[in-house]
Amino acid sequence: MRSSTFIFEAFSQRKKSYAIFIFIFSMMLLVSCENKKNSPDPEIVATYEGGQITRSEVKNYIDKLVQGVKPDMMNEIQNEALYKRLIQSLAVDQMAKAKIKEKKLDQKDSIKHAMKHISEEINIDEMHSRAHDSKIKVSETDIKIYYEKNRKDFEERPFNEVKENIREILQEKEETLYFKNYMEDLKKNAVITREDRLLEVPVPTENELIIYFEENRKNYNAPEKSFSDVKEQLLIELSEVKEEEWFKLNKNRTLFTIHGKRHTVGEFYEEFKELPSYEQAKYQTYEAKIELLDRIIQRMLIVEDTDDQMLGTETKDEVSHAKEDILRQLLHQEEVDDKLEVKEEEVMAYYEKHKKELMKPPQVKISYIRIASGQDGEEKKRAEAKITEAYKKIYPGFFKTGVPFEDVVLEYSEDPETAKNGGKIDKWITEGENIIEEIQSHSFHENVMRLKKDEIGSPFQFNGSWYIVKVRERNEPEMMLFEEVRESLKAALYQQKHEEQSYGMSEALLEQANLVIYDDVIKSMLKPNK
Repeated sequence: MRSSTFIFEAFSQRKKSYAIFIFIFSMMLLVSCENKKNSPDPEIVATYEGGQITRSEVKNYIDKLVQGVKPDMMNEIQNEALYKRLIQSLAVDQMAKAKIKEKKLDQKDSIKHAMKHISEEINIDEMHSRAHDSKIKVSETDIKIYYEKNRKDFEERPFNEVKENIREILQEKEETLYFKNYMEDLKKNAVITREDRLLEVPVPTENELIIYFEENRKNYNAPEKSFSDVKEQLLIELSEVKEEEWFKLNKNRTLFTIHGKRHTVGEFYEEFKELPSYEQAKYQTYEAKIELLDRIIQRMLIVEDTDDQMLGTETKDEVSHAKEDILRQLLHQEEVDDKLEVKEEEVMAYYEKHKKELMKPPQVKISYIRIASGQDGEEKKRAEAKITEAYKKIYPGFFKTGVPFEDVVLEYSEDPETAKNGGKIDKWITEGENIIEEIQSHSFHENVMRLKKDEIGSPFQFNGSWYIVKVRERNEPEMMLFEEVRESLKAALYQQKHEEQSYGMSEALLEQANLVIYDDVIKSMLKPNK
């Protein structure tokens, strides 16, 4: 089993949506169900093992799914086959809830701990939202004043074009100031004591590293590798060992108190270990752990301040839905994720079969001239004339010598960051990379990747500007080595198996449901005004 960190992280980052999973797979299934012409009750659309599905439940489910759907597409939703699939989805969902109850997943400590965090997070989010709505405002006048003071930063772009950007900048400043003052007030009213030194884990000494090396020589290929060869690795590993020992030894000691309530070193370390691994890496030093302690204390002060005043009916519903999502994820984890395994030989076999398709895309290093396209008709004509003039200087025609590209860049390019350097971008550009002004569009690459080394392309428009691009260096496509793609292939095979087993889980739940769908009720629901 994975730790509750996985559960909490999955929820907080919205990486999974079990509801979507249920819907997609039940849409695929549509296994044969016994259909009866007449329902025992005109309000009952279907029955399953231990329950029934009513007209109102189906209607509510459909209403949620069609939010934002264009009116002209609604007719496509009004059909018997789709309704049956939706009913299957509801039945699978109910069978999943029954399985969760049967396995007593809601009694697990990991769930209880995750729910504590989520309840706090929802409370804090609501507090931020209320504060934002009631106290943090940015007026039109403030935006105009900021614009006038900082015109150069916006390259003289029109006010309407940058208005929302300025609003976000000012709003962020207001929020920072508001919550800084808010936290200062909370700290003033709280009686806080701290023993920060309890977070200072002793650093391994040279003698301890040598002893550790001697005790674990076989793990470091000794005598082929000496102590100095692996000293850095030893320091990392022994530091982790000492950290575990230190926090275990001091777990019951008081790290800090708030209003006289004590919180132990062990509680802090539990919070630390439940962070995702990439977050733990940020808090390895003593100073970083103090920063984490500051964050935990701030969180506790906010939660203490918001618990009573914020937990309204709407928030309670959100907490309830969050708990359902977590329990479904845990069921999915136990029934699918924990049973998945991708073996090394499977990855190698996939590579051998597909290696001719696994090619590195071409890479180029470029220099460019950029000229803003303009906002209105006159500006657009000026921009087109300017880019044409620049291109003609590079290629003036037969029997004429063109001006060096770098000189034309200095004279014409409107990109202040690259113009002074001859238009150069030092990073390699390849399809899918985000290199130039956060460019992500494939259309830019289409105009660039076809160019050969030292070739200069024709002017083209992209993202509100004209470009002329020169390719300085180019790497052609090449086959990728196994080690380069090993992890990505393993992930792809894992995903493939995940989908197959997820489908199997959904199919098994539907079969266990013994679902009976009543055609007569569905048909009556599809009639106008019903």
